[in-house]
Amino acid sequence: MTQQEPVSGAAMTGISRRTLFTGAAALGGLGLLTPILSACGSSTGSAPTGSAPTGSAPTGSAAIGSAAGIGSGKTIGVSLNGLVEYTRYVAEGVAKVLDGTSYNLKIVQANFDVQTELKNLESLISQGVAGLVVLPNTVDTVLSAVKQAKSAGIPTGIALWAAPGPLDEYAKGVAHVDSVGGGRLIGDWLKKNAKPGKVVVVQGVVGQGFSERIDQGLDESLKGSGFQIVLREQGYFDRSKAVGVVERALQAHPDVTTVVSYAAAMGNGVSAYLKQNDIKNITHVTSDADAEMLTWLGTPYLAATRYYSAAETGVLATEAVRAAIEGGNPTFKNTVFQDMMTGENKDSIVAKSPMSYPEYEGKLTDL
Repeated sequence: MTQQEPVSGAAMTGISRRTLFTGAAALGGLGLLTPILSACGSSTGSAPTGSAPTGSAPTGSAAIGSAAGIGSGKTIGVSLNGLVEYTRYVAEGVAKVLDGTSYNLKIVQANFDVQTELKNLESLISQGVAGLVVLPNTVDTVLSAVKQAKSAGIPTGIALWAAPGPLDEYAKGVAHVDSVGGGRLIGDWLKKNAKPGKVVVVQGVVGQGFSERIDQGLDESLKGSGFQIVLREQGYFDRSKAVGVVERALQAHPDVTTVVSYAAAMGNGVSAYLKQNDIKNITHVTSDADAEMLTWLGTPYLAATRYYSAAETGVLATEAVRAAIEGGNPTFKNTVFQDMMTGENKDSIVAKSPMSYPEYEGKLTDL
């Protein structure tokens, strides 16, 4: 993959949040999402009262707030593994923690490519960011980078952490998503609410540790239950790839009764495929949540999701990094709330743990 030149702030002025992210996803180079957040005030470009003076943010970054002495214009780098609605919500969680401070924010994304991810992280480190928030693509890639960051005195927060591992020695704090527990939640829900039979599993990216641990919990729950996993394949958090997995599975096993997709980004595509083909006899369950997924939830094409908030993972990882920068003692393991969500209980569950922070949507435009 060739390196792309950064897009200038002027070139992005007036681009909507959805257009910005979607367009950048096709480019996949360093700095494509920098700057991504405007100052946390008017989207017209005027700074809020008490904000840092115009021009104080480094080129390619954006001022996040206004409190004098907090952050002192330091930049926090954010590495996203790719661009889907989930990762947008992670970025909103980061912005929420930094709002009201003078920190700057620089965000890059890797298109779920390990080489791009490593280049992105090494670039942020070489630029001397004060801290890193990382949503990993693969643990091995991130490990190399966080070692470099620690050597450079740069604290790192991990926005998706499944279990103890090699990253722990180098990270200041993690957002713990209990994916073994999440797999059990899905399996236990299926045993109570779905017809036993053949199951298709659409994983995310094997190597993160995320999918493998959902596999573990799901297998433990379904053992001896009459549910039989006949196909388990990666969908790479891509809706079209996820649909391809389901299509192949149904060709080989037309009597499949259940589909489990490990992310809403893929589950949305599977739901649309089931509707397009008028398939109503399959119980479909996904994981996490985004705005589109909520529209499918409770229809014949999506029965439930193992819910946790991507935005909360961004909040928890950033709080740890900020505490480390400011001389505090961050909590290492910060557990993210999760539960099974259906059309009936979705409002009460989102009230416990917001899916996103829509108040920042307008801060992602007019750069």
